[in-house]
Amino acid sequence: MPSSYSGKFQYLDAAGAVLQQGPCQFGFDTETAILTPQNASPIAFDLGDIDRIKAAEWDLELALFTGKKLQLRQFGAAFGNLSPGLLAAWRDRAIQCLLLEDLQQIERFSGAVSMDGAAAETAEIRLYRSNLAVLPASALPFQWRLAEIDSAAFDSASYSMILQSAGERLEISRLAKRTDEFAGKLQGALDALHTQAASALHQVFPFLNPDALQQLVSTMREGRSILLPTLAAIDSKLPDAIVARAVGDPLRPYFDVLKSRATGPLMAGFKFIWEDEDGESVESEDAEIGEPAADGEKMPLFFWFFFPLANGMVAWEAATGSGRATYFFRVEGPVEDAVGHLTHGLALVNFRREPVYLPDASLEQQAKFHRYAIACRKLPDLRTLRAAYVKRALHTSVEAWQQQLP
Repeated sequence: MPSSYSGKFQYLDAAGAVLQQGPCQFGFDTETAILTPQNASPIAFDLGDIDRIKAAEWDLELALFTGKKLQLRQFGAAFGNLSPGLLAAWRDRAIQCLLLEDLQQIERFSGAVSMDGAAAETAEIRLYRSNLAVLPASALPFQWRLAEIDSAAFDSASYSMILQSAGERLEISRLAKRTDEFAGKLQGALDALHTQAASALHQVFPFLNPDALQQLVSTMREGRSILLPTLAAIDSKLPDAIVARAVGDPLRPYFDVLKSRATGPLMAGFKFIWEDEDGESVESEDAEIGEPAADGEKMPLFFWFFFPLANGMVAWEAATGSGRATYFFRVEGPVEDAVGHLTHGLALVNFRREPVYLPDASLEQQAKFHRYAIACRKLPDLRTLRAAYVKRALHTSVEAWQQQLP
């Protein structure tokens, strides 16, 4: 612990009853906090285990994911360093547990947020090139992908930004003199994403005329999955072209087997390959990004396909680069809706594989994966994704791979 503070504490159970109290030493670093009571065993926890921090003028209340609360008080003049320092460290750890630390940050803002008309919460808002992170002090942190924002508009009556995504409404206010700056940088990031999508899709599908390309950009958004027949409605050549461009010779046999077993139309999607993004941060151990496409050119996009199967499952194949496994998920209800939820979960973890397939024991017990366990608590879509995961089939050889198919 780089810093230690002396004060008093109360440790409360979920009902508010006092479990422990008295003088203590409290310290924290970038990931861990340790409270050492006088003449008692320490209480240690990951900063990501804190769901909410309630800060008063001289007191702090830390609400842990277990339902218990830790109250810190009577830290004297040192409280002026303890309170903002802990809040900043907690927010940085929340970013790691939301799996956003690899992304390029544009700016940070202090303001208030309201989701779907709920009471406004004071929060720090971090704008990234591809995501928006909301870090309230008294509520769970969350993130939105910019590509999934359907609209962003300034409301002059409330002097706030209103964002809409998949039926959800996020209002960001109390930015004071930085309101215009936030609105401008958010719109700039959204415009940059749309421009990059148009440029990348034009590079991959140069045969599209301007009208068809414009329709493709608005229909096939980054980080979403779309039915191949929907692409055919834009241009009849698109379904074959996306397969030809995205599926190289090494993966073609696996793709063909899955296609022959598909019980309905395939779905496909893409994400950007950022210049500063490495294979480990995005593809985990299962694929390398930025490799040549089927025609030998370097791909600006990372493509995938979903195959509906007869046994109530879908297969997910990351086609771009050297994909090393096929992933199988169980689905309920309409396949298109289920794939939409699966894709959203994958996009939230930036298409890393470990958060999907590693067993609970690995996430909970291995320090290098512990942030994934915390992410599962904070991201319902990741929990849904893990619950739907069935198995993966490794691309060792087509024959060995086929023996692994469910």
